[in-house]
Amino acid sequence: MIDVDKFITRKNELLSNFINNEDVLHILLCFDDNYALPAGIDVISVIENNKKYQLHFHLFTHSISDENRKKLASINSNNVSITEYVINDHFQVDHKNTEQFPISACVRLIAPMILKHVTDRLLYIDSDTLCLKSLEFINETNIDSAIIAAVADVAYMQESQCVKYNIAFGSYFNSGVMLINIPLWCQENITSKTLQLLNSGKKYQFPDQDVLNIAIGERRVILENRFNNLLALSINGNEDAMVPDNTVIIHYITKNKPWHEPYRSKLFDYYLEKSPWKNAPLIPYNNKKTSSIRAYSRLMFKQKKYLAGIKHYLIYLKTKLKK
Repeated sequence: MIDVDKFITRKNELLSNFINNEDVLHILLCFDDNYALPAGIDVISVIENNKKYQLHFHLFTHSISDENRKKLASINSNNVSITEYVINDHFQVDHKNTEQFPISACVRLIAPMILKHVTDRLLYIDSDTLCLKSLEFINETNIDSAIIAAVADVAYMQESQCVKYNIAFGSYFNSGVMLINIPLWCQENITSKTLQLLNSGKKYQFPDQDVLNIAIGERRVILENRFNNLLALSINGNEDAMVPDNTVIIHYITKNKPWHEPYRSKLFDYYLEKSPWKNAPLIPYNNKKTSSIRAYSRLMFKQKKYLAGIKHYLIYLKTKLKK
């Protein structure tokens, strides 16, 4: 059994409004300083759309600044509590599985064990998501015999990952939004199994997501896409304004994020203006403009949207030549 407590330096009660523990939605986010701003905006979007619920946010942070911590602590709502769990450098994953993904992406693997005495049901959401509607599905989804409930990933991911890991086609799930049955998670030692896989010497293309799919096996419930609408933004496309009306959570996949030009999103800006970050400079783009445009072009080809793929590849070439 892994001693997960050794990975926590301290626990900060950033907001401790009264909560009746019998009727609370527990929500988990894991992030470093690069994602502190979007994580904070995500928290705001959940609060704005779930005012009839008591909410307890569990924020597992790694190397965030005092400024961002103060902003997180300044979020206030009568029905909300926020607890921060500061992750230290004792938490390690084989470097080959954190080359393209921050180690904070793997922290979700230990969180259910740390929170096992807090709640039986935990909703994990990536920091590059936005909540648009009530999260009542947390209580309404039957996961009595399932370890997690999640949305199936997009078609090209099913084609590549299901064969690779012997998973039934259509059930390879996206780990960006997961409703977790904590007692079953702990009973099946999912934390130990996933960390052993990540540190086995094998390199995974999508590290935490791949090992979760492998370790959980068939004990999963596949949710409707509206609970994790996988959305790729295009240049000035504003695609998040055109999602179906019943969308509960938008998940901004790819490198194209709504807090970066030229992918700025009016929807994201709406929640940004309600947040402690409304006057803060947005996260620098780090000169990844051309690579993200090329990545979007490739995604369009994978999804067989050839005109969009050609259009963005031409934009990529034009932008690259201007450098």
